[in-house]
Amino acid sequence: MSTYAKEIQELVNAALEELNAEHQSGKLTDAPIANNHFLVRWVTKSIKTQRFGRLVSGDLIRWQKVGRSKGNAADLPTVFKRISAYYAQFFNDEGKGKTLKDSDIETFLDTMIALDWDVSTSEPLLNGGKVQIFTDGHSSLALCADQCDDCFDGELLIKPMHWFVRGDHALFVEKAAEAGFMVHKVTDYKSVVKYHVSTLFSLKQGQSACRNSTELQG
Repeated sequence: MSTYAKEIQELVNAALEELNAEHQSGKLTDAPIANNHFLVRWVTKSIKTQRFGRLVSGDLIRWQKVGRSKGNAADLPTVFKRISAYYAQFFNDEGKGKTLKDSDIETFLDTMIALDWDVSTSEPLLNGGKVQIFTDGHSSLALCADQCDDCFDGELLIKPMHWFVRGDHALFVEKAAEAGFMVHKVTDYKSVVKYHVSTLFSLKQGQSACRNSTELQG
């Protein structure tokens, strides 16, 4: 079964390999403008020939639009290299990531607490009323109490988890990556956790690294 992780790796790696082949053959100068122009044309051709599956079709269309509207500022070579390196850190060539355990999440929460973050796992945050969380100005991370049980089969994570983050998002993303979690923003969310103006992330495997509505994967 194909996954987004597998298909996006195949796409960006194919693009970078063909770009490098053009350099090696002497057909293309290895320069920012030339490289970006090559990838914009490569993306357009891939769309027309339907070279890649539907899971990454939205990314191709978005890159085509960005390439046309921003020109060299789109910097597709850097975007593709970053995606390739990012996914290689978490997924093998088949797009399979590591199995997440409750102990992995507990260790991560301990790390955030040690960094003076407020961490809450005691309140049911989804499918219920508003919940008040007071953080005394600290960055904070809140997990739904129900999901802390329902998303696991024994020690293994089997369902998506939703995390509410307020404060230093950059540090959260950095520490999550160090812990082996792939972090993507889902949406700014204000209606469930009262007085905790937060950003919603979720813990789930196989979603986009490039979309505006994205998720955290392991």
